[in-house]
Amino acid sequence: MLSELQQRIVSLGLVGLGVYFTVQLARGLLRYRRFRVLRPTALTTWEAPRPPQAAWLVGLGIVGGLLAVLNGWLHRPPIHVYGLAVMSAYFLIMVPLALRMRPGLYDGGVWADGEFLPWGEIARVAFVESPQIVLLLVPRRGGRSHRLAVPPGDYGAVRKLLHEKMRAGALQLDPAILGL
Repeated sequence: MLSELQQRIVSLGLVGLGVYFTVQLARGLLRYRRFRVLRPTALTTWEAPRPPQAAWLVGLGIVGGLLAVLNGWLHRPPIHVYGLAVMSAYFLIMVPLALRMRPGLYDGGVWADGEFLPWGEIARVAFVESPQIVLLLVPRRGGRSHRLAVPPGDYGAVRKLLHEKMRAGALQLDPAILGL
C-alpha cells in the first residue's frame, strides 16, 4: 500500500493529467470542427501522413481506458478515474480525427501543421525541396512558422494556386529581406 504522501503525489499527477488532456481534447475537437467547416472550400488537399506511432497511440488509449475502468471498479478516487478516462478519450478520439483532417490549400487559407492560417495572416512563404517538399508559412503576427508537407504530385498545383491567390490580392506577402 502507498503511504499518504505517495497517494497525494499520484492524485496530483492524475489531476494534472486530467486537466492537460481535457484542454487538449477540447482544442482538438474545436480544430476538427473548424476543419469540417472549411472542408467544402478545399482547392487542393491530400491525406494527412499517418504517423508511424499511430497504432501505439490508439493502443495507449485502450490501455488508459482499461485502467480507468479498473480504477472505477476498485473505487479509487473519482479524479483518478477521470484523469485516465480523459487521456484515453484523447487518444481514441483525436488520433483518428487528426488523420481525417486533410492538409492543403482552401479558399480562405492554408491548413498546415493541423492548424488553419488565413491568407491575410501569411507574411512569407518558401518551399524547401530536399528530400521532401515542404511549404513554410510565416505568420504576420510572429510566432512559429507553419509547415505543410506537399506531395510531389501536388507541387505544381500548389505553386499555381499560390500565384493565383497573390494575383487576386488574397495573399499579400511582405517584401523580401534586403530587397532580394
